[in-house]
Amino acid sequence: MIEFFLVLMIKHFIVDLGVQQYIGPSNKQQWLGDGHTHYFHHGLSTMIIAFWFAPEIAVVIGLLDYVIHWHIDWGKHHLNRFLKIEAKSPAWWWTNVLDQCLHVITYYALVKIASGV
Repeated sequence: MIEFFLVLMIKHFIVDLGVQQYIGPSNKQQWLGDGHTHYFHHGLSTMIIAFWFAPEIAVVIGLLDYVIHWHIDWGKHHLNRFLKIEAKSPAWWWTNVLDQCLHVITYYALVKIASGV
């Protein structure tokens, strides 16, 4: 299952850093805003990958990634707003570190779920 985790992490960086630039800026502070295009990309690509490693629960794994990614990003944007953190400031970079750590933990948990542990 370590391969599943590795592929999910590579997928995450491709979607978070590569694909997101093509969909343009989105208001992730809105709970039901246009950030869902980004969250959908994560959920769908995770589901496709999960079909290779855990086909019996691939849809569930994809849906979990979608919902969890949505709430991590939404929470980060609200934290930045609440703390009045300016973009590209040192604090902004640290909230991005927190965001990425939470995504890594998400993929770790999804792989654990898929492995039945």
